[in-house]
Amino acid sequence: MPGPAFPDASLNLTGRLLRVFYAPRRSFAALEEDPDWLDWFVPVAIVCLVGAAAHFLTRDLAFNPETPFIKEQLQSLDEEQRQRHLSDLAQTWEKGWLMVVAGTFSSLVLVSGILFLLARFVFTSQVSYRSLLVVKGYASLIIAVEWVVRTVLILAWQTPMVQTGPGFLVPETMARSFAGQTLLALSFFDLWQAVVLGLGLAAVARVPARKAVFAVLALWLFYVMGLGLLGSLIQAAGTGQRLPQ
Repeated sequence: MPGPAFPDASLNLTGRLLRVFYAPRRSFAALEEDPDWLDWFVPVAIVCLVGAAAHFLTRDLAFNPETPFIKEQLQSLDEEQRQRHLSDLAQTWEKGWLMVVAGTFSSLVLVSGILFLLARFVFTSQVSYRSLLVVKGYASLIIAVEWVVRTVLILAWQTPMVQTGPGFLVPETMARSFAGQTLLALSFFDLWQAVVLGLGLAAVARVPARKAVFAVLALWLFYVMGLGLLGSLIQAAGTGQRLPQ
């Protein structure tokens, strides 16, 4: 169903951000036709702060070469690979929060661009790029929730290898395959975010919600399958084995 012609003036920025989690349609319907830059900047800043905090809380487990998890990884590497890996770990330990910030803003720009192209050329809607920056900004708040959940799991289980999707069901014998890598790449939070992105696209582009959500989910699944294929190729190259059929 297309979004309403007029925004809900009763919702301020805080109200719109909170409703992303339980009433996203109303949240997006309350946006002005030309939203303020704070509408995309505030949620992205929140995600960056939560992500940076998560990095500082978990970096000793995820990037410290003295932890059992990292020692086990280093055992399978030769000396040159070991030194390179240790150097990468040291840089990530110190500057990982910068990667969080850079990744969050890069995702904002890229995903908003994809939504813009989808709105303009698939749904033929004259929506502005700024409106789609806001859609992605609001949906990004779900990443903040994922950061919190992952941090709790990492600290509770004392390992950085945690899953927020069906990857925890993948047996070791299947982990190197395309299917296994695809399941490992799936996240319930990413699925949630894709649905919210679709609802946001429907609202600002004035297109049926079902079509917009379907289009975004299709693109997301294509992306996840690409990650699965890439992961399986890397695994096969690393072990010198052929990909399972």
